[in-house]
Amino acid sequence: MPLVKLSTKSQIVLPARIRKRLAINPGDMLQIMEKNDTIIIHKAPKSHVEALERCASNIWRGYETELEKNRAQWDS
Repeated sequence: MPLVKLSTKSQIVLPARIRKRLAINPGDMLQIMEKNDTIIIHKAPKSHVEALERCASNIWRGYETELEKNRAQWDS
C-alpha cells in the first residue's frame, strides 16, 4: 500500500500506478467522502448516464444514444 504525504497546502499526489489503472487524468473530478476514520476517493462520473451505466443491470447500456435520438425528435 503506497503512502502519500499531505503537503503544506493540504494536497496529496495519487500514485501513478493507481491513476493509470483507474484512468484518472488531469482535470478529472473526484468525489471524496469520509466514513468513520476512512477517506474514500471515487472517480466522479462525467455524466449522470455514465453513472447509471455502472449499475449492475445492463438495462442502461447505450441509453445515452437513445436519449440523444429522442431529444433530436423533440427539437424538430
